[in-house]
Amino acid sequence: MGKVEIVRNSLPMSGGDGPNSYSKNSHLQRKTTSLLKEKIDKLVLEKLNAKTLISSDSNTFRIADLGCATGPNTFFLVDNIIKSIETSLRKSNSSKPEFLVFFNDLPQNDFNTLFTSLPQDRSYLAVGVPGSFYGRVLPQSSVHIVVTMGATHWLSSVPKEVLDKSSKAWNKGKVHYSNAADEVVKAYRDQFGRDMEKFLEARATEIVSGGLLVVGMCGIPKGMPFSNLADSIMYTSMADVLTQMHSEGLISEEQVDTFNIPIYSATPEEVTVLVVKNGCFTVESMELMDPTAWLKRPTNVEDVRHWMVCIKATMGSLFINHFGEHLLDDVFDRLTAKLVGLTEKIESSYREKVMLFFALQRK
Repeated sequence: MGKVEIVRNSLPMSGGDGPNSYSKNSHLQRKTTSLLKEKIDKLVLEKLNAKTLISSDSNTFRIADLGCATGPNTFFLVDNIIKSIETSLRKSNSSKPEFLVFFNDLPQNDFNTLFTSLPQDRSYLAVGVPGSFYGRVLPQSSVHIVVTMGATHWLSSVPKEVLDKSSKAWNKGKVHYSNAADEVVKAYRDQFGRDMEKFLEARATEIVSGGLLVVGMCGIPKGMPFSNLADSIMYTSMADVLTQMHSEGLISEEQVDTFNIPIYSATPEEVTVLVVKNGCFTVESMELMDPTAWLKRPTNVEDVRHWMVCIKATMGSLFINHFGEHLLDDVFDRLTAKLVGLTEKIESSYREKVMLFFALQRK
């Protein structure tokens, strides 16, 4: 497997339901989902004509969560959407439909944990759909609402230029485009553009006319350097930790220089341009939001520790794939200790409008 393909082929969240698993360490993501409940309710009630969509179909309302991971956040999200749809239908004196939910993630995702965690009292039928959402994963015009939370900032692959020693975008000694050369930033931005084009093209085929696409992902205000963000401090500290481990002979220089986190924070303007280019959707909402309450209050040591536990559950597979499982705990113990010492710097960083929320309606 080439290193460029690392995300598309081998980046599930940490599986199982043990102490280091995503299912037990995704509370920050859950808070983000809760923050969006009111916005999704409003979209369903005001923009989605559920009665018409169902009457023109088989009395089945179909929902897809792309990048669902292992739960339980996906279940809270789906339940909220279904309740919103039921409220909308009651207002129009419509009968309750059957609900079918497609849970999608990469083939290596721990679907066993997902399925064994399904709520026993759920009001929907469930289907697992393995595959990358940067391509088609559902039949044509088959779904009424597609949601994806905390997934589309993950690129389909590390931009190949940042791994090429002969390229000006070679990202030696760094793990991200934060504080990197302009060529590195451009390589990430171009990769995001290609990925989002494919994402929108696939969803335009899968979503029925009048259906909704709702996305929550990492974002950034236009013109702001990524180095202003708290995540930049984390990525810089990651590079420092890996360099230190190389100096101790634990990992090679090549391992350090070829490790990059394939995450891109987009501006609303960047996404809007791509939506307009696609031409199949109208923009119903496009805004930057505060992701979680802890980012707005004074940061303490315990906040930093919780943050790193979530990051480990989310990014652990990347480190295991590149450095080996035996070094995972060492890397994150060092990273946590380093960031705990930078609590004041994290607190003074920009931590407000760093989640991009957008909702599109299929024409």
